[in-house]
Parts: sequence; structure tokens; C-alpha cells
Amino acid sequence: MRLLTALLFPLLLAASPSLLELKQSPGGLVRDFNIWQYLQGDINASQADQAYSLVNGYSQKLFTAYAKKTQKQSVKEQYRCSQLDPKALLEEQNASCVNVALTLGQAVKLSHAEREKLSSVLKEAYPSKSEMLLLMNSEQFGLNALQSGAGKFLTLFNELDYASRHKYFDLSLTPEQVNALAQEKSFEQALKYIVTDAQMVQMQTSLLALSPQELSAQSYFFLALNALGFKAINKALFYLELAQKKATTSIDSDKALFWKYLVSKDETFLKELTQSSSINIYTLYAKEKLQIKVENYFTALPAQKKASQHEQKDPYAWEAALNEIRNADEKELGALLERYSGKEDMVLQAFIYAKAKNYKTHNFIMPYQKATNTLSNDDKALLYALARQESYFIPTAISHSYALGVMQIMPFLVKALAKEKKEEITLNEMFDPSKNIAYATTHLNYLQKHLYHPLFIAYAYNGGIGFTKRHLLQGTFSKGSYEPYLSMELMANTQSREYGKKVLANYVIYKKILGEEVKITSLFETLTQPSRTDRFRTKALASTN
Repeated sequence: MRLLTALLFPLLLAASPSLLELKQSPGGLVRDFNIWQYLQGDINASQADQAYSLVNGYSQKLFTAYAKKTQKQSVKEQYRCSQLDPKALLEEQNASCVNVALTLGQAVKLSHAEREKLSSVLKEAYPSKSEMLLLMNSEQFGLNALQSGAGKFLTLFNELDYASRHKYFDLSLTPEQVNALAQEKSFEQALKYIVTDAQMVQMQTSLLALSPQELSAQSYFFLALNALGFKAINKALFYLELAQKKATTSIDSDKALFWKYLVSKDETFLKELTQSSSINIYTLYAKEKLQIKVENYFTALPAQKKASQHEQKDPYAWEAALNEIRNADEKELGALLERYSGKEDMVLQAFIYAKAKNYKTHNFIMPYQKATNTLSNDDKALLYALARQESYFIPTAISHSYALGVMQIMPFLVKALAKEKKEEITLNEMFDPSKNIAYATTHLNYLQKHLYHPLFIAYAYNGGIGFTKRHLLQGTFSKGSYEPYLSMELMANTQSREYGKKVLANYVIYKKILGEEVKITSLFETLTQPSRTDRFRTKALASTN
């Protein structure tokens, strides 16, 4: 309600560039963001068409803003179709429009008659989708979908919501059926949904009959966790071995090693884990257990007393510099380090140095200290842990969803916070680190009223507090075998799951840098103690007593 109320009273001032400035700007994400702002201004259809022709990459936000200004009928029709409500959809006779507007997840919630009507509209132009709608009308929808082919079954399974999967698709499969599914590309997505959903018990049981398959490291890891749920220890270790061999990133390899240790209690795996150059929750745990110091990171680099050659406040200059760094070879990185070695170049210099070290020596700098000097050490550690993950401290960072600045604050949240602070601002002011950090701190203060553990705060910062509350109230992070680790790995939201783990590792290092060392084992232990981690579970437990 706090954010919703605030959104009704946005206090953002217009600050979009002119059409001429857009035409003269280099293409890329920065210009796309500026085009998005421009399209929301007081412009005519011709100006909108000219601006949109400059777009570098498709974005739904950009397209929506453009569709509201253009007079091009094809664009307006595409937008109209995408916005059809269920009632209007049922009256639509344009098959292309129905195909755009109707997802399979929506179709399963319609009546038999409504699906038949829409199926007839789609029949000639989109026979496969038409057939799927009729499948939903069959008495044994899930079984009939399976009999219609592995590909169709998985398409339906992956596009339906949790409730529909539970109702129609939690089936007991034969070994032949589950192995036929595993031959499809979409099987790995379905595997994630099955293993991360505690209610899909029959499907989880069916996975135990899976024959050896050529899958990704993450899929092997999910199969290992599934096996552990049935106490199939040897099968779990088999899959963890495959997960480690197939890993293409250090964190996936480290994760498999960590779980091999948890399952077997063989400290050989911990010792191997300490050899990793990555800093993550798994290597921190291993080094803490074996009393080995983490030393492969830096907090500052030598700086020269010279003026910066970089336009610190120009998003286009940052975009160009970062692209140059990403494409630089070893010799070019050395030259860039020399170029960006002034005191104002801390963020760029650290970015270059970490790449020059092949990311085996890690960047834990603490820039913008004037903006953080009023924070407690713990709040400072949390803020830096988040900022490192959000933007690597790049002040003009822009995501594809237009999250902005050091702390990657979404435009809707900027509006809400501006209302709360009674300020009139432009979105471009979020490229000022001091302003950005001040807004993020206000948001974090709100989150910390409900969440007390850095992992859960990270979940909420990334996925929203409502999402985090629902996740915690599903019975996650309870006491039990392999907890809290199972709950950390079985979050269905991949982005928030991995984000939370990375922020937690960052937090441990920043606490150490700030002289308030915290044990990661202690942070893990408190996750199953609601009174020490969050208000939501504490309140729910109190109401049941």
C-alpha cells in the first residue's frame, strides 16, 4: 500500500533530451533509455516514429510508450491485441490477435465453451495452439497431453501456473515416459519447476527412473537435490559428480563440491573447495571450516594526483569506457589502467584491474563514502554488498528494465520514494551516486522493518517484499535435513536465488573489511530461526500459538 499510494502522486520532472540530441547520440542502452523518456513527453506521432527508429534493442517498455504515440495502424493493432481483456478476447475474430493475447496459462482458466470458441478462431492459422485448447477440455487433460507427444506436454507444463500444474500435471510417469521427456530441449525448464515445487511429488518420484542424459550442470544439480528428497544418497552423489564435471562457471563447480561435502561429510571436498579462486558462500564456508583466510580481494588501488580523463557524470561516456574495457586485451588493459588512475577513477580502475587479474582477484572497493558516512557499519556492509552486485558501483548503470544507478533503482520505486521524501526530481538524478544511495537507503530502511537477515533483505531488494513474504510463508527455511541449504537452492525464482547468495557472500567480506567480522556459518544457522530473521514468520508463528 505504501508504494501504491505513492505511485498515485509521482513527483518526477520531465528531463528527456530533444529529438536532435537523440539522433546525435551513440546507439546503445543509454540512448534507448533516453528514447523511452522522450516518448513519454509531449510529442507528436511523427516525432515518436523518428525516435523509435533509433532504438537499439526491443523492450516492452519502449514499445508500449511508442504505441501510445504513433499513428501507425500495425503498431497500434499489435498493442491493442496485447492489451485485450478476457471479455474482449472472446469477441475477437482476428486469429493473429487472439494468438498474441491468449497464453496457455490464461486459456486453462477459461470455460470449456470459451476454449472451444477461441480454438475455432485459431484453427486454420495456428492449428497447434488450437489443438492445445481442445486438449484442455478433455477429461484427463494431463494424460491426454502426455499421449499427444513429449513436446506438447512440456510446452503446456512450462506455460501453466503452479495451481494448474498441481491439478493436471503431477503424474506418475513410467521410465519410458520420463526418458522421452528428457529428450526435449524444454525438459530442463520443466525439471526446475518440478524439483523446486514441493507439491509435485509424483513427478519428483518419476525423475528417480531417469536414465543417464546429456543435461546442463544446473539440471544435474536439481536431480541431485531431488534424489536427496527421497534419501537416495548414492544417486545424489552421482548427479553431483556430473554437475561438477559439466560446470562452466566456478560457482557451479563450487556448489557441486559443497553439496558433495554436505552429503558425504568427506572433508576432501572442503579442501578442494578452498582451492577455488571464486569468493562465494561455498568457498567462504569451506575456508571458515578449515580456518583459511580469504585474501584474494582488494579494497583500494594506488591512485595518482591527476585530473580524470573520464566524464564522470555522462552516461554515454561510461557506456563507451565500459565497452572499451570489455573488449580490451591484456596490453590494452595495461594502457587503460594508466589512463584511468586518478582519484576520481576508482570505479573504472577497479573494473579494469579485476579483469586484468582474470577475475581471480576480486573487487571490494568502497566508493562514495560521503554518501554512506552516516550509516552504521552493518548497514554500510549491506549497502555495499548490494551495490557491488547491482552495478559494480557504476554510477550511470542502466539495466534492460531501466533500473538506474549505483543501487539500480526502478523508475516506479524512484517515484514512490520521491513522494515519500516530498521531492521533485528527474530520473537522470539517479545517476548521482549520493542521491541514488540516499533513495536506496530509504528503501532499505523500509525493508529492514520486516526483514533482519541480509539474505532475505537481498531477496526483497531484488524480487520485492511481497515475493519474499510469500516465499518465507511457504514453509521454507524450517529445520530439517540439509537446511537451510535446501531452501537456498530450491527457490524457483532463479534470479533472486542466485542474487541472494552473491549478496550474502559480499556482505561477509564487507563486514570483515569494516572490522566487524561475521561467520558465514552463523548466518546460515540463523536462517531457520524466524525471530532473528524476519517479521513475517515470527508473526505467523505467534498467531498459531
